[in-house]
Amino acid sequence: MKKYILILALILLTSSVHAITLSNPVSVALGGAYIAKARGFESLHWNPANLGMVENFMTFNLFQVSSDVRNTTLTLGYYNDLMGKLLNKQDKEEFLNKIPESGLSLNANVGTHLPVSMSIGKVAVTFNTMVRSSAEVSKQYFDLILHGNELGVTYDMQGNRGRAVAFLEAKVGYGDRIPMEKISSSFEDLPPIYGGVSFGFIHGMGYAQILEFESQFATNDTAMTVYNNLLIRTAGYDTEKSEFYAASVFPGAGFGYRMNVGLTSTITENVTASLAIKNLFGKIDWTESCEEHEIQVNAFDLTIDSWSDTLTVDTTYAIDGFTQTIPIELHIGGSYKWNSIGFYADYVQGFKRSLFTSARGKFSVGAEYYPITWLPLRAGFGFGGGERAHFSLGTGLDFSGFNFDWAVSYYTSPIYTTATGIKLSFGAELAF
Repeated sequence: MKKYILILALILLTSSVHAITLSNPVSVALGGAYIAKARGFESLHWNPANLGMVENFMTFNLFQVSSDVRNTTLTLGYYNDLMGKLLNKQDKEEFLNKIPESGLSLNANVGTHLPVSMSIGKVAVTFNTMVRSSAEVSKQYFDLILHGNELGVTYDMQGNRGRAVAFLEAKVGYGDRIPMEKISSSFEDLPPIYGGVSFGFIHGMGYAQILEFESQFATNDTAMTVYNNLLIRTAGYDTEKSEFYAASVFPGAGFGYRMNVGLTSTITENVTASLAIKNLFGKIDWTESCEEHEIQVNAFDLTIDSWSDTLTVDTTYAIDGFTQTIPIELHIGGSYKWNSIGFYADYVQGFKRSLFTSARGKFSVGAEYYPITWLPLRAGFGFGGGERAHFSLGTGLDFSGFNFDWAVSYYTSPIYTTATGIKLSFGAELAF
């Protein structure tokens, strides 16, 4: 039983401590409106065509970390008020009323750029780690925890879902100006158009998914009725040895790849338009330590004396490898520069819900202002994409050859105490 608790913890706890392109401090500060602004090695994740617009011959990452945690309902201020408090009946009812009937959704993401990420001229290479997770927990669980198993009440806990993935990814890409005038003389008067492509190679570290999780529980004056069905699929974690396969073995528990292609154009000196298609052919083939874990409990008129008659299935069995697809995503955006202020806007449209994409469109806007040549002030706003609206702020130190940036974003509300989630990002790089 302990191994199942561990697996569930890996899914649910990672979620409770936390989408889609690898974030950085500037993109977070601009609310996610970054496709037209990305330069250097960051272009690989946003639009590889931007590599062709060389502003610095070399960019080199020193460190970069981004993480976020969010839920659908509970605010950070409310969470802080509850900590250490002995809940009375009114507190419990207030808590339950905040959770929708569909349950509580939790999401967590952590991403880091390794120091070897860099660009030289129009070529770039990056190495990054990613952990993504999401979970949906039935409201009935919280009712049971807060009030206990009340007599005559049947707790029917349906719709529980969870998924988590961890991987390393190496990306390489190239961007350059497309010689449109050589294609046709009628294109000579067009503004410069840049094209680019990047390839990502994925080293899968671990995967976990709740395939089925249903539970019913009822108590009367003399006995209990219990039904539980839990089925979890994992890869990369050996439950018998209690260790991760990818911790010491290359190429890891899975291998995958994906490709990004993009176009960008400086329409005028102050206006840039950008388009990228991401995750082409994207997938991860999980092949090592692939298992399914099943727990079934059935008991009718259960008492202490009949506990041994409970029908229980508790088993783990190996399965064939399986494939996790990374759905395609369309990303368009633009920028406008007015004096020392830059304005940015992005739209992202995925076509399937996954840990990497949302089927709902997302719109983001942001602005950047330099009151001093080395001090950027940034703000942004975004909504859609299966997320609550988010409000962002950020700044940094932008010296010649060295940048340090940080950003914070709040979900649902721009005020910390009424926000339902938070994203933090900070990092530094060299640029020559």
